[in-house]
Amino acid sequence: MKAYTIPAVSSAPVKYLTGLFTVVTLLFSSAVFAQHDKTRQYEQFEVLGQKTKPQLQREFDKAKFDFLDMYHEINEVAKFDVLCSYHRPIGSKIARKTCEPRYVKTARAMYIQAMSTGTGIDLNRLPSDDMIRFLTKQTREESYEHVAALVMTNPELNKSFAKLEFIHSRLNEDSE
Repeated sequence: MKAYTIPAVSSAPVKYLTGLFTVVTLLFSSAVFAQHDKTRQYEQFEVLGQKTKPQLQREFDKAKFDFLDMYHEINEVAKFDVLCSYHRPIGSKIARKTCEPRYVKTARAMYIQAMSTGTGIDLNRLPSDDMIRFLTKQTREESYEHVAALVMTNPELNKSFAKLEFIHSRLNEDSE
């Protein structure tokens, strides 16, 4: 008869059980060490991000031109159009975008034409901004009412106007 010897436990499962025991021990021991210590005080930092005044001014200008673009899509009254153009101030190479209502440009052109009866233009007789503001007072009030009506009836324009007003209030808040 042949004698067979069968080991009680083979070596492969023993290695597997040893490895499993090691992993389970590490998991439970790290879970015990990773518990939060409720008695310990931690520092808390609160960070408030604030924009500088030039950043707010750029954001305001962008919001203003976005509002004007939306306004032009909706507006149907030509005299209340806002005309924008780029110009460079004297001595500067940086062009700036300026906007002016059509009725103001028209009033300025008519006043200049009325004052230039002779040859050439007398610079002393050109209208000042205050004079144009006085001449267009009634039309300006009509335009405010027109814009207010458009803002109230169009939700997108209302949202854009609210954003513009919020940035404007932050600009004024920072200047105080």
